Amino acid sequence: MAIHQLKATGFSRNVSTDKANKTVVECSGNHSDDPSRHLFKLLDYVGYSHDIIAERRRVFHGVDAMINNAREDEIVQVTAGSKAEGLASCFESDYDYMKIYQNIVCQFENFTNMISNDTTAFCMLGEACHPGHYTLKLLTRGDKLPKIIEASLITNQNGENFISSDLFTKEFERTVSFDSVGGWNKGTRTGPSVPSTRGVYRRDDVNAFLCVVQKEVLADWAKRERPFGWPSADVINDVLNLDAQLVPVGCKGSSNRDMEWRICFIYAELKLIEHLNECQYKLYILLKSINKEVFHPICSDISSFIMKNVAFWTVESHHQEIFREQNLMHVLQIALKFLKTALVNNNLPYYMIHGRDLLIGRTTENERSGLISKLEELITEDGRIIYRLPKLRKAVDIVPPDELEQTGKRRDKLERLELTRQYIHASYRASNLQREEIDVLCWNDKLYREARYEMYDMVWPQWRDYLIAENRTETLNTVIQSIGDAGTFRDHYLRFSHSNLSIVWPHLKSEVKVKEDTAEDLIMELFAILRVKIERDLS
Repeated sequence: MAIHQLKATGFSRNVSTDKANKTVVECSGNHSDDPSRHLFKLLDYVGYSHDIIAERRRVFHGVDAMINNAREDEIVQVTAGSKAEGLASCFESDYDYMKIYQNIVCQFENFTNMISNDTTAFCMLGEACHPGHYTLKLLTRGDKLPKIIEASLITNQNGENFISSDLFTKEFERTVSFDSVGGWNKGTRTGPSVPSTRGVYRRDDVNAFLCVVQKEVLADWAKRERPFGWPSADVINDVLNLDAQLVPVGCKGSSNRDMEWRICFIYAELKLIEHLNECQYKLYILLKSINKEVFHPICSDISSFIMKNVAFWTVESHHQEIFREQNLMHVLQIALKFLKTALVNNNLPYYMIHGRDLLIGRTTENERSGLISKLEELITEDGRIIYRLPKLRKAVDIVPPDELEQTGKRRDKLERLELTRQYIHASYRASNLQREEIDVLCWNDKLYREARYEMYDMVWPQWRDYLIAENRTETLNTVIQSIGDAGTFRDHYLRFSHSNLSIVWPHLKSEVKVKEDTAEDLIMELFAILRVKIERDLS
């Protein structure tokens, strides 16, 4: 595919008098004649302002630093994906955590590197693999080889040891811990990750190896022509000095898939995201939202990672001057046309490794045809695209125009409080204590309690009256019905409430009136409702 084939063109808007466009005009304030400016500002109000994105990045990077400084093993935890990027609110999408073994090093056989006695080294062999994938041959066995590694080794007919990505992930899935008492349920592995959920709260855990030959792998990426200057030479140099990772998943359709590992660049991609301007990262946010709401019903295998690559290619291949507030709708159309071309050609190059096709095994002919047809619709929609995206549609339809800004400030305040709570919780979690001990320390922390109470007051001002009310208009059942699988979610939240009932209640009862014969189940339901409301408002 020719990456630079989509040139920047003039931006024109077809004025329509239909109901959807009329509503957009009515709700766009000072930008009533400009759907791009309206959309740009609307994204601020629903959780994507520059300030809240910066706060998320600060908190999640800080949490990683605390956890890693306290670890005594040879593993580094990295928050990845939309949370580390700052581009998703607290419960809007998965929490992606990667644990990287620092004493497992992957390199090319001719790569000279000092290896300590406790380090295990693997040789990356990619000749028979799709670009970006490798089989890993054991070079040196460290003194402290983890059991999960030992259990995943396979000896071939030549007596060489290779590590199976499939066996490794199965061992990881079998041994990964999760807190069932606290309401968590472990899911079935997806690719390299093992998911777990507690109602709205979802997390994916991946184990990975350190790869120290990123400069060699990214040599073509670094030297390719960039006529529009993004990323800059300084950023390219920074990227080349950031370690890569190998995750246990093979290429779809490969006959050797169970043995293959995929290279990824978590730190590098975060660095690139940090150097997107506001229009550029809002383009990426819109692409992710369109993917979730419009593309997934057609093909669930089109991922937000694909949208990230579409955003990167779009930014690199156009003049930086077009990425401005007044052009947001225009650059969205450019990106959608780029994705359409990729689907027509059935090829989307990975931004970091051009030879790796991100669409391999992703779509059937019918799915690809459906996606192309849908893209053709989207490209012509202009401001009406807001109505495809529930979060934006809700802001336009339900919130009065003069209250949009205040509603946005309220949700950002709620999220800042939740981020404060998570940061304090992580500061105690870094001590490697049991969950119950951590909860005790948190609830004894005045700042933690105050953040909790302020959130409770924001999401449910009448919460203090719940235990003495004669008629309860809001129950756990009615609240949960608004967020998903009511039966499953109810169990998750009640187990969560029960797990810290004895810790929280001594503090909380000073805040609420309670009858002497108040049932424990009712108190648990109160806790659960409050948690559901917070997570729902930040999802």
